[in-house]
Amino acid sequence: MGSLLKNIDTGNDQPVLREPRIRKLVKIELFTDSAGPYDALIRNISTFGIRATAPVHLQVEQPVKFKKSGFGTVSGHVRWVDGQEFGMQFNRAIDVDLFNFSDENRVGHFIKEIENGHIWRGFDAEISCKRPGLRSR
Repeated sequence: MGSLLKNIDTGNDQPVLREPRIRKLVKIELFTDSAGPYDALIRNISTFGIRATAPVHLQVEQPVKFKKSGFGTVSGHVRWVDGQEFGMQFNRAIDVDLFNFSDENRVGHFIKEIENGHIWRGFDAEISCKRPGLRSR
């Protein structure tokens, strides 16, 4: 699937292949060039951008930043807007594996492989009290 991105060296649009998006819901603080923080929700993420929702009116090409506790601040600009949903392109690539839900990033949350098909590798018995999907009767 191709799309156009502006080449910052030449200023021209050029076709690029989009990398796969990872669908996750992650709460962030969004800052615009004039205000913030606003509570926002990331709906999917990739190395170079996010799709998110926020209770603020944004405009295409508007500079924005978001802050994620335990990860830091990421800056970029708005690529598209549809109501409260928007797409943000980062100024620099991020490491998606270090972007997780908790404030501790020692174990990446977006682990794509599953060992032996049964146990999620991100499960840590020391910090998790029960496995997802299992209930006591």
